[in-house]
Amino acid sequence: METNKILGTKEQDPEWIKELVDGYLGKDVDILSDYQKKMLRDQYLIYLRDGLKPKEAIERAFRLVLCFS
Repeated sequence: METNKILGTKEQDPEWIKELVDGYLGKDVDILSDYQKKMLRDQYLIYLRDGLKPKEAIERAFRLVLCFS
């Protein structure tokens, strides 16, 4: 039985990123380019490793990504 994991693959990442942004922030992730979505994912994972709670990590990552749009 295969379980879903955060693998960094193009097929799986957009859905969990979209769910995080929509669930925690109530924002639409479709406004972001593919590069920005990758940056959002990477920053989110970095912030989690640094010890932030998931909501705070996604908020900070989303704000950072918006700076580059």
